[in-house]
Amino acid sequence: MADNRVEPFEVKDCSLARFAVGRSCSSLRELLDAIRTVPEAVIEHHMMRCALEDHFELYEFPNDFARWCWGPLGEHVLGERLALIDPYRHRDIAGLRTELANVVEDHLWHLDRVPYCRPGLELHLVGSRLVSYDTGERITTPVALAEAIPRLSRRSLFYHVHEAWRRSGRSDDFSAWLEKHPGHEQLAQRIRSIDFHFLNLSQLRRELIEVFREYLPEKGVVPPA
Repeated sequence: MADNRVEPFEVKDCSLARFAVGRSCSSLRELLDAIRTVPEAVIEHHMMRCALEDHFELYEFPNDFARWCWGPLGEHVLGERLALIDPYRHRDIAGLRTELANVVEDHLWHLDRVPYCRPGLELHLVGSRLVSYDTGERITTPVALAEAIPRLSRRSLFYHVHEAWRRSGRSDDFSAWLEKHPGHEQLAQRIRSIDFHFLNLSQLRRELIEVFREYLPEKGVVPPA
């Protein structure tokens, strides 16, 4: 039954408006300079909003910088170090920029030569703006939310998890709503503890489904993934 004390969950969706900045990187030194100087929207796109790009369903790296360093640049150690950076732990992009620059500079300091990529494999930098909109769908109970997770778009998952952490700095939208329902505090905390940044959006969906199955084991609550 719906809890009349809690407002329905408003399902949102989103899309990206990308824009070129006229800059690309072909070497590690160029990447370091770009990290230090590009607009914040570029850092945000390549570290966070790149999760909305289709190719991230195919790669294990959670951001563009890590993927490019591992692949075209051939710097596997640096790629792994960059992949471990969780941008949502920073209060602002300035702090994230500093951590990225420090990691790349430290790696570059210990090299005998500056790594370059092959022509055609440059990292082309872009920025983006997130455009969100209300789908009109309203969810009134935790069970209904569990039933909705398998059919929500990947963009909705991004908005209610990734973008929610960016907005609030403390929670995704799902757990923030669930903890308002008496008896669902542990479910909310379990969802909030998911390391979403290290998962692509399909993996995130599967993780959410498994958590709901664990805490709401009623038959038929969540369809098979």
